Amino acid sequence: MIRFIRYAVSLLLLAALAGCESLEGVSIQGVDLSPLASAGRHLGNLGDKSQDEEMLIGASTAELLLRQAPLLNSPALQGYVNRVGRWVALNSERPELPWRFGVIDSRVVGAYAAPGGYVFITTGMLARMDSEAELAGVLAHEVAHVVQRHHLQAIKQQAGAGLLGDLSRLALQASSASSSHPASSSIVTEQKFDQLVTNLYTRGLDRGDEFEADRMGAVLAARAGYDAYGLATVLQGLATLKQDDATLVTFLKVHPNIGDRLTRLAATYAYLDSVAASGSQLTLQERYRQALLRR
Repeated sequence: MIRFIRYAVSLLLLAALAGCESLEGVSIQGVDLSPLASAGRHLGNLGDKSQDEEMLIGASTAELLLRQAPLLNSPALQGYVNRVGRWVALNSERPELPWRFGVIDSRVVGAYAAPGGYVFITTGMLARMDSEAELAGVLAHEVAHVVQRHHLQAIKQQAGAGLLGDLSRLALQASSASSSHPASSSIVTEQKFDQLVTNLYTRGLDRGDEFEADRMGAVLAARAGYDAYGLATVLQGLATLKQDDATLVTFLKVHPNIGDRLTRLAATYAYLDSVAASGSQLTLQERYRQALLRR
């Protein structure tokens, strides 16, 4: 569990890369560590899922995602994606979360969310986009997963009270421990949790959760002032690729059929078209292209 906390702290440094402002409390490179410290001090029963608990689970989940590929070493692009993502998230139903967005250096087409406000997108996905509205649409889909606590609920259902209780106790111990050598029981618990989360992201969420994130994502993007069709444009572009493309296989495996997603989005877009002011929704193609060139 010491490793659990250490990895979570390393993830918080992602925000420093993107130039995030420091909040109240202890900080490293301008990144506030007090939410994580608070989680360690106040964890009781993980079944209650307070925001501190959600952040702690999210930090560990995000660390697992980053084991697959590293963050892209480009402060400029990381900052740009954070600015777009945070603006979308501020227009969501959970603006108070300490949202953190990161670009993963991977050719694989993908975008991932973890509980507590962590959102990642791959360079492979960015390469398939052509505007900031498309980026906002994909990030909004992932923000919606966090807002609706889709991954958190799936982890809770799969883990059961026993594993969550063990994680709770280990987190409490780690918050006051000085040793860097975790006990064998801690290692076993971490391994069980790691396997559970790995299985979840390999299998994917329930299709209903994905459809809900599509609908909510389109609304969030529009609410943030972007062309709501950004997400649909990305999906349409992916649908034109060869279905056995190595960079696309995992994306298709963990998401519903693209045609089904677009069909289900039709009603949402019809509603947004009926309420949107003419000319008010932005695509910002040139700004997006310049951001990718500066990487």
